[in-house]
Amino acid sequence: MDSSTICSKKCCGITLFHGGCCSIDDRDYIIGPIKDFDIFLEKLTHKIGRKISKDEVFIEYEEGKNLFPDKPVWQNKENYPAFRVDLTQPRKYCIFYNNTLKNCSVYDIRPETCVNFVCEYLKNNL
Repeated sequence: MDSSTICSKKCCGITLFHGGCCSIDDRDYIIGPIKDFDIFLEKLTHKIGRKISKDEVFIEYEEGKNLFPDKPVWQNKENYPAFRVDLTQPRKYCIFYNNTLKNCSVYDIRPETCVNFVCEYLKNNL
């Protein structure tokens, strides 16, 4: 089983689980910091065909600490900017994660934080 199959069908070693690195769930977890946010915004603007503002895509410290006051990682300024999440979804996926297709809609232009992410399960099993 390669990493793409694991990530979409057995994320974190849990059968039929997916999108663990792209969702907040009930964990003390944040999708950030996104240090190359400016490069990502340029690529996203080109991909979508319209100017994208930083606040459309990212959560900054002042907003994030209030969104998740019970999560310590959201109280640390060094974890920002973080990807905006869909607060209407129970698992609070990154706004670019397609829950139906089980993949990232900006995979080809994703920032370094996402490129370099390797979960503990993959580290231990690949």
